[in-house]
Amino acid sequence: MESFLSASKTALSNLSAYKRVRVVMGNETCDLDSAVSTLVQALSEYLDGVKNKSTDLAVIPIMNIREREYRIKTEVTFFLKLHNITFDMLTFRDQIDLTSLQNNEDTELELVLVDHHSLPDKDAHLAKSVVKVIDHRPRDERWPWPGIEVRIQGVGSCATLIARDLFDKHPEAIDSQVSSLLRGPIVIDTCNFSKEADRATSDDVKIIEQLEKIDDRSVSDRNQVFNAIVEAKADVSELTADDLLIRDLKVTNRVPIAGLPMLVQDFLDLPDSLNSLERFTENGNSTVAVVIGLILFSGTLSRDIAVFSLTTDPLGEKIIEALTTSTQPCLELTLARTIRNESGKYSLHLYTQGNLRATRKQILPIIRNVVSTECRC
Repeated sequence: MESFLSASKTALSNLSAYKRVRVVMGNETCDLDSAVSTLVQALSEYLDGVKNKSTDLAVIPIMNIREREYRIKTEVTFFLKLHNITFDMLTFRDQIDLTSLQNNEDTELELVLVDHHSLPDKDAHLAKSVVKVIDHRPRDERWPWPGIEVRIQGVGSCATLIARDLFDKHPEAIDSQVSSLLRGPIVIDTCNFSKEADRATSDDVKIIEQLEKIDDRSVSDRNQVFNAIVEAKADVSELTADDLLIRDLKVTNRVPIAGLPMLVQDFLDLPDSLNSLERFTENGNSTVAVVIGLILFSGTLSRDIAVFSLTTDPLGEKIIEALTTSTQPCLELTLARTIRNESGKYSLHLYTQGNLRATRKQILPIIRNVVSTECRC
């Protein structure tokens, strides 16, 4: 992996020397699954090029965040460093101009999307350069991607799909480092194959067993890996409330949806948390923000969800109604707390979530449908 990343950084400094630039890009959250999937899929693309003797091809894996945001991805920084992948080996979104590259008549941009298959508005123009999609989240019918290679399957982790393809195409590349890299996000995204979370599929189980054979890892070691990553993710001692809100952020129809490494009820106890939520919502040019909390402590999973809304817009109430009445899935929400600003500028409704199997992947379409309906009215 290190030799590939070194070659990638060298190519990045001289892209004009290549006729084709294949960029592998994860989603804007840049969580562990997205980061590892990006790196390993890029390695696979690079090995394809070597096998095909494509000397005019550069392969660049991109962490889809700005360089300065990397520090707040505490589990990613921990896990990659653990595998000898340092900050200077990585390429970040603000270190390459994809639009200029796309418009360069002498270079062909080939974009591979991993761990997402829908582009935000600011990246929609890049769609014509997409050549491959690999994702594990529910299909967004607005992005059918006709005419290109698409692999979308509802497994626990995108890393499962990346690993399966690598086993099929380049099994010799799966050494102890690569197998351990891939194992991390699979363990995390399935909550360590917890029956309570019920996020693992038979494919996840099959792939992790194959990976563990490479490095002779035991199930007990799997527990150690899971606990170490959870601890790193939960280490927010150096992060502010503002940092936490952008640390694991997704946006659907301009509504920001923040995922927290803690319960929302605990986030609200942090200094300036409500002011941070107000800034976060306004900076996203939205009137509503949704915050999803999760914590796994001593084997017990807890979830909660809050809807923060500027009271000048009824959209927040409609999102709350959709979430509380949803049957696909039923979230089993119970109102835990309501906060209203004294001046009436904003309100927050906090709910405990009884259905622990429902993740942000299932919640996001509910919100998207509400906002889409409002836009059509």
